[in-house]
Amino acid sequence: MKWIAKHKAAFVVILAVLFVLSMAVASFFTKGRTSPVSGAINTVFRPLHTLIGSVSDYFQNRSDAVAQYEDLLAKYESLRVYVANMEDEKRLADELADENDRLRILLGLNLRDRGFAFETALVTDRNPSAWERLYTLSKGSEAGFEPGQCVLTAEGYLAGMVTEVGNGWATVSQVIDTVFSAGAKVERTGQTAVAEGEWTLMREGHLRLTYLPLGSDIQYGDLVMTSGQGGVVPPGIPLGRVVGVQTEPSGQAEYAALTPEADLDALTQVFIVLDYHDEK
Repeated sequence: MKWIAKHKAAFVVILAVLFVLSMAVASFFTKGRTSPVSGAINTVFRPLHTLIGSVSDYFQNRSDAVAQYEDLLAKYESLRVYVANMEDEKRLADELADENDRLRILLGLNLRDRGFAFETALVTDRNPSAWERLYTLSKGSEAGFEPGQCVLTAEGYLAGMVTEVGNGWATVSQVIDTVFSAGAKVERTGQTAVAEGEWTLMREGHLRLTYLPLGSDIQYGDLVMTSGQGGVVPPGIPLGRVVGVQTEPSGQAEYAALTPEADLDALTQVFIVLDYHDEK
């Protein structure tokens, strides 16, 4: 007993070894049957197995929850950026709408001051084919529209001319369309000419300033206005800017390519001049 008390740790180890050996022997002789020893072991260790399983499930659930949280956090951040971008786009759209409204008011006042009678209409369709450049408007003969009337943007730029009219609709040929023609004048020099659509230039988004004498003082960036010649289009309406000057094939005259002042691809609403009395 004194040896046991003195060597307690060694004694516990010896007992544990003997216990394990006895379990092994019992398992060997009771193959296929449940022995009292194995039953006792199961009884002792089952709660431990259950505890270990519960702990494992807990940590697995925690891991899944963390993964779900990170996924939700990523989605939230993506939605936050999307909402911020939408808010920026809405703010910009509101600013552009306000600016457009102000321009329309200013244009309306300017047209009235010049004795213009006008009507607004929406652009409902476009026909940018290889052969023509047309708009379809939301109003027609019932609004007083007639072929030959000029069409302006909210900024007061010439966009085209009414060429066909029906009840509830009208067709507008853009300033670059081959059927368009109007008297024009270079603002800087006073040089008069004719602005007209030309098929080759139309495909490039330009129109042509013709009947310029050789050596004309035409420079890149010159603003070309309507001259009022012919009495169809009012004078003083911005038409386009010079982007190049070429000599006619005959060698007897020059012509200039113009890019329209109006943004023809972005128009949603236009002003149709029904009548005018310009004192300028």
